[in-house]
Amino acid sequence: MLSFPDVHALTSCLAAADADADLRGWGQPVTLLLIYDRSPAVHEAQREIRSLEFPLHPHNALTDAAGQPALLHHIAGELDGLATPYQATLAAIVDLLRAATPTVRLLAWAACYRDLQPVDQRLRQARRIDAVDVDGRFYQLTRLLGEDHPVVLVDDTPDPNITPPTYRGLVALLAAAVRCTQTRTRARLRMTSTERGPRSGPDEPIFVVCGPDGAFLRCRICAAVDEVTVTELPSMAGYGEDTDIRCTRCGSAKITDPIFGWRAKPATWPPPPQHDQP
Repeated sequence: MLSFPDVHALTSCLAAADADADLRGWGQPVTLLLIYDRSPAVHEAQREIRSLEFPLHPHNALTDAAGQPALLHHIAGELDGLATPYQATLAAIVDLLRAATPTVRLLAWAACYRDLQPVDQRLRQARRIDAVDVDGRFYQLTRLLGEDHPVVLVDDTPDPNITPPTYRGLVALLAAAVRCTQTRTRARLRMTSTERGPRSGPDEPIFVVCGPDGAFLRCRICAAVDEVTVTELPSMAGYGEDTDIRCTRCGSAKITDPIFGWRAKPATWPPPPQHDQP
């Protein structure tokens, strides 16, 4: 459960994001924000709240606000998928955050987008930041074009039937992100308890070329030849591609994205024996 100071700080974080968006000007692409907190700095009582921005790829940057819920559900589905590039990017980001601060917590997902607001029987351009936190609380900041400050709404008990359409999409996105990070936490604990490790480090290549004229790829973990799948998606960074090259035999992978470059994800090989259940 988030405390009242947490909710106040999260709202201030969204207001700061709106101010940053205002400095960049109108017409920016749809932007997702991953909001998290971490242990306080020395002599500070409150945990620090921060946000990471992900301007969506131009292919996904829909201009029609009615399309945002479908887009959010699509990205949530990719995070729930099996080793998708979106999931790999989020996992890499969370790993880096935890490496710096092990007590980091995911608090909310938000979406910043353009919309139209009825005012005095006419439509005016508006920028909105919609967010959902881990308690299901809904936040909305609305700034009309030409106004100095946004109007802020915080709903502790939102009704899904009357909240903006982005609410359900953000709920799905947050749930998928939480499941993704919890799964990685459990996997890390299992690895620590069994003291099993991959046979290749994160800086060593997973695949090497082989065969005549380098026509095939060989997995250095399980020695499979040309048994790989390649998945590409527009990057959550807002430019370039996220790619996932994966061995279908052992599951080892090489993952790339514009933010962190390439990373090796070697599997344990041979796999641990499966014990028969009584």
